[in-house]
Amino acid sequence: MNKSKEACISLVKRFAKWFLPLFLLTLACLSQADITLRFTSWDGDVSLRVLRKLCDQFEAQNPGVKIDLEQIPDYNVYHQKMIVEYAANAAPDVAMMDPGHFQFLAERGALMPLNQFFSQIPGFNIKDYYPRIVAAHTLKGQLYVLPRDIAPEGLIYYNKAEFKAAGIPYPDGSWTWDFHERPWLKSKDFLWVMHKLTLFNKNGSVKQYGYTPSGDQLLLNALAYGCGLRYTDNPQYPTKVLPNINGWIKVGDLLHDIEQNKHWAPSQLDVSSNFQSAAYQLFVRGQTAMYQDGIWQVPQIRRDMPPGSKDFFDWDIAPFPRYVGAPVMRGPTGGSGYAMFSTCKHKRMAWKFMTFMAGPVGMRAMAEAGIAQPAIRKVALSHAWIPGPNTPYAQLWPHNRIITDQEVANVVFDPTSPYWQDASSYLNAELTTFFNGIISAKTAFTVGRQQSQDRLDYLRHQANLPRFPWAAGILVGLALVAGLCFFVYWPERGKKYTTRQKSENRSAYKFLTLWIIGLVGLTLGPMVLSLLMSVTSWDMITPARWRGVGNFQEAFTADPRFWVSLKVTFIYTAVRVPLSLVFSFVLAMLLNVKVRGIPLYRAAFYIPSLASGVASSLIWMRIFSPNNGLLNSFLYSKWINGTLHIGDWLSNLVGTPHTPVNWIGSEQTALSAFIIMSLWGVGGSTIILLAGLQGVPDMYYEAATVDGASPFKKMKAITLPMITPALFFTLITGFIAAFQNFTDVYVVTSGGGGPNNATMLYMLNLYNMAFANHRFGYAAALGWMLFAIILIVTLIQFQTSKWVYYEADVKK
Repeated sequence: MNKSKEACISLVKRFAKWFLPLFLLTLACLSQADITLRFTSWDGDVSLRVLRKLCDQFEAQNPGVKIDLEQIPDYNVYHQKMIVEYAANAAPDVAMMDPGHFQFLAERGALMPLNQFFSQIPGFNIKDYYPRIVAAHTLKGQLYVLPRDIAPEGLIYYNKAEFKAAGIPYPDGSWTWDFHERPWLKSKDFLWVMHKLTLFNKNGSVKQYGYTPSGDQLLLNALAYGCGLRYTDNPQYPTKVLPNINGWIKVGDLLHDIEQNKHWAPSQLDVSSNFQSAAYQLFVRGQTAMYQDGIWQVPQIRRDMPPGSKDFFDWDIAPFPRYVGAPVMRGPTGGSGYAMFSTCKHKRMAWKFMTFMAGPVGMRAMAEAGIAQPAIRKVALSHAWIPGPNTPYAQLWPHNRIITDQEVANVVFDPTSPYWQDASSYLNAELTTFFNGIISAKTAFTVGRQQSQDRLDYLRHQANLPRFPWAAGILVGLALVAGLCFFVYWPERGKKYTTRQKSENRSAYKFLTLWIIGLVGLTLGPMVLSLLMSVTSWDMITPARWRGVGNFQEAFTADPRFWVSLKVTFIYTAVRVPLSLVFSFVLAMLLNVKVRGIPLYRAAFYIPSLASGVASSLIWMRIFSPNNGLLNSFLYSKWINGTLHIGDWLSNLVGTPHTPVNWIGSEQTALSAFIIMSLWGVGGSTIILLAGLQGVPDMYYEAATVDGASPFKKMKAITLPMITPALFFTLITGFIAAFQNFTDVYVVTSGGGGPNNATMLYMLNLYNMAFANHRFGYAAALGWMLFAIILIVTLIQFQTSKWVYYEADVKK
């Protein structure tokens, strides 16, 4: 027995001596090899398929490494999520980034400076990349985004058949433009070419545009950048807005002449609220001879017009013309790359992954798919991007892709300052009104410049505020909670309870414990935090700064959009609530009739109120589409418009004669469109009023019938007074819902509240301040002001509710 025991002990010792260290070493190696990198991108489905293949290839080359690819296709939401995820310590390891958004994160230490990693990958040389795209992602000498692609937007897609029909040679890049047409230069003058390619119908309407940009802003930038104009004096640290305003006004007048007077190019009112999509459709349908956009449109054109199909026509690209007074052509551009968040735990592997995705292998894969122009010039000049003898037939278009390399040397990036998005929104609002032909270029640039300059100066001043004392703030918050508890329990002081009552109270509190914890943690806690935030300047990343009542003072004195959003919200509420109440009452009266199948009708009218707000908004976008929407198709049909002339009357009313009403894209009709959309959800109010109608005793109607009362008299003397409690409830909840409306406006206008802030509801402005401009403290102040407004309106409604008839009070 002892020998057996000694043998076991000896075996255990041998295992501990030889096998246990080996086992632990193997386990350690495995744990080091199991690396997961989170990688986020806003690329669309076509690009995403290429990215997935590249991730699989990288994983195969690096055993033990897993790439978790996440797609956030909404470009604007993408950057907001990156900030929120970093603030929540849940940021990805590697993320797609661009010049317009990296600076905010880099200045706050959220992104890793990449210069320190350059020597870790053999053969890596940052000089292989286009200098312009590298400089655009560099801040104070440090590179924060490894460029993947660059995307010059000065590309003119042209229909060769239209040039041939007009007897105009294909553009070879030698054309120029000036502020007036120069007929003697013929094909060398861009305005002359635009003029000759524009075709008109006998009634004066445009049959084919000579030129169409993917947006008015793109044409404006292409012209302005071409003659040396810039939005700010410094793209990263601006102090002045529109340094040369006279030049901008001159460019604006030229754009207005091209679109509004000559009609060589469509204006915003000539297409739809989604200018970019409509402009592209004009080109592929042969309704415009030239179309300006970036190279990213090539895959879409190949899919929509494959060679050999009935929709195909021969096309190519040319560079945007050079301004006659400039030595070279300068145009707007985009671009993107990959950044590493500072919270990444595997920085060396993340850098290796970045250099793979934004290196020759990754760029070649994206180039062969025709998705993005490589940021490495050597790859951009290879047959992966430039068509060669072995290029598949369908990918030969565009033939003249070499110009994408030629344009890079002089591209201009938009300002990247974190302040610019907020400050420029005022200028952009004026420009939208200008693009719609409502105000002149001089007015738009003068007013917009002043408002943007004031806003920029105000925002730059906020950087010098003292830090917020969170310890004192927490004490104030606890004091507020204690005061609230004291207020609730103060009336109960001095009351004496029996033993049984005390026992019942203890049991009640036991049942309410979880609810009380949820109330304090999920309702009162966030409310107190938001109240503390309302006196700070806080972006959720850097330490909060003390502002006191500065946020509230800013809303009333320094933020013109506050008053605009308040005005728009009051108008929207004042029209929507009574209209919804009338519709709900009429529907409730109809659904209260006892006919066969009435439950089916009730369900049909109630179900839309349960539908997702996003889904409903998308449906209404199709209905309100100016060109092929259901509403305009009805109003401008031969029977309706030909007989009653309703469509023509509406077009004249909004100032666009002979053009279908652009319900969402026109400043005159946009808010009305959303009011109409709100009637989609009256089913909930209808059910409440229907319940009130069914609660009216029949004996009152029977007595009125005996007395010879008419139906109208019954409704006035019986129905309305008896359902006033339901009407009052619907009125209050309707006002609150209207003040807090957000989803449909956000979805339809992409968060912009356009055109020209015509649909900038209060909640949309609050959201943009928090998640677009990253001013969470100011947004919290706006939230508390909205709370006060709703509270005051609700109290006024209660104080003036003597018209409400409560039968129970009468019986007492």
